Amino acid sequence: MTTVPTLPAGSYPFREEVYPLAELAMSEAPPELAAFLMDQAKANGIKLTRDKVVELVCRGDGIPDQRFTVYWPSSAGMHVLAPKKHVVGRA
Repeated sequence: MTTVPTLPAGSYPFREEVYPLAELAMSEAPPELAAFLMDQAKANGIKLTRDKVVELVCRGDGIPDQRFTVYWPSSAGMHVLAPKKHVVGRA
């Protein structure tokens, strides 16, 4: 099991919205989303450092900025902070 750092209370982005931490959960990103986020980071010159929480802003023509809080642990796949209503398979 991957240990995710404790985030301070506050608000965090998911796509174009901002949510209070109490409404969010850190979950392993589906492979397609992880690949998209890695491509966006590379295209924008952002280094995704393993074992560090990073806010990633994705930009595209004709769409609003999409912001994600991501965590990529050394021992697992990329994780994304998402609204609990979008997180499936939680025990």
